[in-house]
Amino acid sequence: MPRAPKPPGTAIDQRNGQKLALSGVALDPFGLPGRSDRRKYHPRVLAMWAALWDDERLAAALSPVDRELLVRWAQAVDDHVKATAAAWKDPIAKGSMGQSVESPYFGIAAKALAAAERCEAQIGIGALNRARLGIAILAEARSLADLSAAFPGDGGGGVDPRK
Repeated sequence: MPRAPKPPGTAIDQRNGQKLALSGVALDPFGLPGRSDRRKYHPRVLAMWAALWDDERLAAALSPVDRELLVRWAQAVDDHVKATAAAWKDPIAKGSMGQSVESPYFGIAAKALAAAERCEAQIGIGALNRARLGIAILAEARSLADLSAAFPGDGGGGVDPRK
Protein backbone atom coordinates (compact mmCIF):
# COMPACT_ATOMS: atom_id res chain seq x y z
CA MET A 1 0.00 0.00 0.00
CA PRO A 2 1.58 3.34 -1.06
CA ARG A 3 2.10 6.02 1.54
CA ALA A 4 -0.02 9.14 1.35
CA PRO A 5 1.92 12.22 0.29
CA LYS A 6 2.70 14.77 2.97
CA PRO A 7 0.50 17.86 3.02
CA PRO A 8 1.87 20.85 1.10
CA GLY A 9 4.45 22.76 3.07
CA THR A 10 5.42 19.94 5.40
CA ALA A 11 8.10 18.23 3.32
CA ILE A 12 11.54 19.80 3.15
CA ASP A 13 11.77 19.94 -0.59
CA GLN A 14 12.14 22.83 -3.04
CA ARG A 15 9.40 21.48 -5.24
CA ASN A 16 6.71 22.36 -2.72
CA GLY A 17 8.33 25.57 -1.59
CA GLN A 18 9.21 24.47 1.93
CA LYS A 19 12.40 25.96 3.25
CA LEU A 20 14.43 24.40 6.01
CA ALA A 21 14.63 26.77 8.95
CA LEU A 22 17.74 26.38 11.04
CA SER A 23 18.11 27.78 14.49
CA GLY A 24 21.58 27.25 15.75
CA VAL A 25 24.78 28.89 16.77
CA ALA A 26 25.82 31.75 14.52
CA LEU A 27 29.45 32.12 13.55
CA ASP A 28 31.08 35.02 15.36
CA PRO A 29 32.98 37.36 13.04
CA PHE A 30 36.68 36.56 12.93
CA GLY A 31 39.71 38.11 11.32
CA LEU A 32 41.09 36.60 8.19
CA PRO A 33 43.90 34.26 9.25
CA GLY A 34 47.33 34.64 7.71
CA ARG A 35 48.18 32.56 4.68
CA SER A 36 50.42 29.54 5.11
CA ASP A 37 52.62 30.83 2.28
CA ARG A 38 53.12 34.11 4.19
CA ARG A 39 51.70 36.23 1.37
CA LYS A 40 49.60 39.19 2.38
CA TYR A 41 46.02 39.44 1.20
CA HIS A 42 45.20 41.89 -1.57
CA PRO A 43 43.39 45.02 -0.27
CA ARG A 44 40.38 44.14 -2.44
CA VAL A 45 40.07 40.80 -0.63
CA LEU A 46 40.28 42.50 2.76
CA ALA A 47 37.49 44.87 1.70
CA MET A 48 35.36 41.92 0.55
CA TRP A 49 35.99 40.16 3.86
CA ALA A 50 34.82 43.22 5.79
CA ALA A 51 31.74 43.53 3.55
CA LEU A 52 30.85 39.90 4.22
CA TRP A 53 30.67 40.54 7.95
CA ASP A 54 28.89 43.89 7.45
CA ASP A 55 26.02 42.07 5.72
CA GLU A 56 24.05 41.09 8.81
CA ARG A 57 21.62 38.81 6.92
CA LEU A 58 24.41 36.78 5.38
CA ALA A 59 26.54 36.70 8.53
CA ALA A 60 23.54 35.48 10.54
CA ALA A 61 23.19 32.47 8.22
CA LEU A 62 26.77 31.32 8.82
CA SER A 63 27.59 28.71 11.45
CA PRO A 64 30.91 27.68 13.02
CA VAL A 65 31.29 24.80 10.56
CA ASP A 66 31.48 27.38 7.74
CA ARG A 67 34.72 28.88 9.05
CA GLU A 68 37.10 26.93 6.79
CA LEU A 69 34.83 27.47 3.78
CA LEU A 70 35.02 31.23 4.34
CA VAL A 71 38.81 31.11 4.57
CA ARG A 72 38.98 28.98 1.41
CA TRP A 73 36.76 31.54 -0.36
CA ALA A 74 38.99 34.45 0.67
CA GLN A 75 42.16 32.62 -0.39
CA ALA A 76 40.63 31.69 -3.77
CA VAL A 77 39.55 35.27 -4.39
CA ASP A 78 43.02 36.46 -3.39
CA ASP A 79 44.66 33.99 -5.77
CA HIS A 80 42.31 35.08 -8.57
CA VAL A 81 42.99 38.80 -8.09
CA LYS A 82 46.77 38.34 -7.95
CA ALA A 83 46.97 35.87 -10.85
CA THR A 84 44.81 38.12 -13.04
CA ALA A 85 47.07 41.09 -12.31
CA ALA A 86 50.17 39.01 -13.13
CA ALA A 87 48.58 37.74 -16.33
CA TRP A 88 47.81 41.21 -17.63
CA LYS A 89 51.32 42.46 -16.88
CA ASP A 90 52.61 40.07 -19.56
CA PRO A 91 49.61 38.46 -21.31
CA ILE A 92 51.64 36.70 -24.03
CA ALA A 93 54.21 34.06 -23.11
CA LYS A 94 56.44 31.80 -25.19
CA GLY A 95 55.26 28.24 -25.68
CA SER A 96 57.49 25.16 -25.67
CA MET A 97 58.02 25.48 -29.42
CA GLY A 98 58.67 29.23 -29.30
CA GLN A 99 55.13 30.13 -30.32
CA SER A 100 53.08 32.85 -28.64
CA VAL A 101 50.61 31.56 -26.06
CA GLU A 102 48.53 33.21 -23.38
CA SER A 103 50.10 33.66 -19.99
CA PRO A 104 49.70 30.62 -17.74
CA TYR A 105 48.52 33.04 -15.05
CA PHE A 106 45.18 33.27 -16.88
CA GLY A 107 44.65 29.55 -16.20
CA ILE A 108 45.59 29.97 -12.55
CA ALA A 109 43.15 32.90 -12.28
CA ALA A 110 40.36 30.88 -13.91
CA LYS A 111 40.83 27.93 -11.54
CA ALA A 112 40.90 30.24 -8.52
CA LEU A 113 37.75 32.01 -9.69
CA ALA A 114 35.95 28.67 -10.16
CA ALA A 115 36.89 27.66 -6.60
CA ALA A 116 35.71 31.03 -5.26
CA GLU A 117 32.39 30.70 -7.11
CA ARG A 118 31.81 27.21 -5.67
CA CYS A 119 32.36 28.63 -2.19
CA GLU A 120 30.08 31.59 -2.91
CA ALA A 121 27.26 29.23 -3.91
CA GLN A 122 27.51 27.50 -0.52
CA ILE A 123 27.99 30.68 1.53
CA GLY A 124 25.28 32.70 -0.20
CA ILE A 125 27.37 35.45 -1.77
CA GLY A 126 25.49 37.00 -4.67
CA ALA A 127 21.76 37.58 -5.04
CA LEU A 128 21.00 34.32 -6.86
CA ASN A 129 23.05 32.27 -4.40
CA ARG A 130 21.20 33.86 -1.46
CA ALA A 131 17.87 33.12 -3.11
CA ARG A 132 18.85 29.50 -3.70
CA LEU A 133 19.68 29.19 -0.02
CA GLY A 134 16.41 30.81 0.98
CA ILE A 135 18.01 33.93 2.45
CA ALA A 136 15.35 36.58 1.89
CA ILE A 137 16.27 40.05 0.76
CA LEU A 138 13.53 42.37 1.86
CA ALA A 139 13.36 45.82 0.32
CA GLU A 140 11.59 48.48 2.29
CA ALA A 141 8.44 49.71 0.62
CA ARG A 142 8.49 53.46 0.42
CA SER A 143 5.24 55.28 0.93
CA LEU A 144 4.07 58.10 -1.30
CA ALA A 145 4.74 60.49 1.58
CA ASP A 146 8.38 59.31 1.75
CA LEU A 147 8.81 59.84 -1.97
CA SER A 148 7.18 63.26 -1.83
CA ALA A 149 9.47 64.29 1.02
CA ALA A 150 12.45 63.54 -1.19
CA PHE A 151 11.29 66.24 -3.62
CA PRO A 152 10.42 69.35 -1.58
CA GLY A 153 8.33 72.00 -3.33
CA ASP A 154 6.93 71.69 -6.78
CA GLY A 155 10.28 71.92 -8.56
CA GLY A 156 9.54 75.30 -10.17
CA GLY A 157 6.31 75.07 -12.06
CA GLY A 158 5.46 71.40 -11.73
CA VAL A 159 2.02 70.12 -10.88
CA ASP A 160 1.39 69.11 -7.28
CA PRO A 161 -0.17 65.61 -7.44
CA ARG A 162 -1.89 66.16 -4.08
CA LYS A 163 -4.26 68.78 -5.56
